Amino acid sequence: MNRSCNIKITAYKIIRPALACLACAVFSGCAANSTYEIAPVSKDVYQKAQYKTVTVQKGDMSPTVTLKLKARLADQIKYSIDITDAEVEEVFVNAGERVQKGQLLVSFASEKTEKAIEEYSSELEEKQLLLDHYTRMSMYDLQQRDYIVKEKKEYPLFQQQEDEIIADREREDLVRKYTDYSLTLEQLAEDVKVAGLFLQEEKQKLERCRLKAEEDGVITYISKGLLSGYAEPGSLLITETCGENVYEAYTDDDFDFQIGDVYQAERAGLVYDMKVSGIETEGEKNRVILFSPDETLLNPPEGDTLDMTIKKETLHNVVYVERSAVHSKDEKEFVYTLTPEGFLYPLYVETGEVVEDLVVIKSGLSGGEEVAIVQ
Repeated sequence: MNRSCNIKITAYKIIRPALACLACAVFSGCAANSTYEIAPVSKDVYQKAQYKTVTVQKGDMSPTVTLKLKARLADQIKYSIDITDAEVEEVFVNAGERVQKGQLLVSFASEKTEKAIEEYSSELEEKQLLLDHYTRMSMYDLQQRDYIVKEKKEYPLFQQQEDEIIADREREDLVRKYTDYSLTLEQLAEDVKVAGLFLQEEKQKLERCRLKAEEDGVITYISKGLLSGYAEPGSLLITETCGENVYEAYTDDDFDFQIGDVYQAERAGLVYDMKVSGIETEGEKNRVILFSPDETLLNPPEGDTLDMTIKKETLHNVVYVERSAVHSKDEKEFVYTLTPEGFLYPLYVETGEVVEDLVVIKSGLSGGEEVAIVQ
């Protein structure tokens, strides 16, 4: 009995390692199977289950580029007037008109300002004359006595009154010796300065009555009140847009945009011509396409958006599938097909154009296959 048992045990010990080796060989063969080789996900998802599937299609497609254009605001200059008695004389521009820097936009009249300019001009002239007079008087004290000799030579008639002239000069000299003009000159100089400042201030007010364009641009707004001949101080009268209005759109589509090309965009049922004015790069794939609007979009509000759809060339006889059926990992794309037993089988594909919710399959599928939608 003991001998028989030992033989059985020995046989079992020999068979057990052999089975282990066989199992390793079987599983090693499975690991080399291409199914696991291309699977970019863990094996946990390979369980039999019910999946929603879609059929891979083949035929013609009409791809489009759909863009959302958003206004990129240009600089704006807002004009108003702060003269309380200003009255509109004439408006020289219209909405939509291009203007140049320094161009007169509106002129106003201010009776109060014009009267103040006349008064300060008269006062300044009077103070300046007095200052000049007393300046000459103060300087006379420093003149040499040869002034009388020069006077006698130039005016012979005074020679017969030489004694009287000399006597008068001596008396005047004596008075001037005891006259101090410094305080008078200082006060007059201050009066001239103050009058000049007031005059300058009033002239600046009058200049503000003539609204001029600060930069080259386009007049995008004129108040109804101004057009009716009324201007409330401090209220917005005119808006000028400087620079070019631009709308921007982000896209990762490889559509060949060319500067100068014109496309149509829509908003609230209205259609506008939009010209490509620039192309900027944003990251590796994204681009920013800049569009200049036509003149009917002179003053877009902040956040204003337009919708643009561009039809691309028709793709003939291509394979395509729902975009949600295509997955990616490690920069590779794949779909899941199902085996007859109902298990997922990953298959690498090469994709092309994206048309709305559909994507073109350039290789890997030929059409008619059922692929699973896996979340």
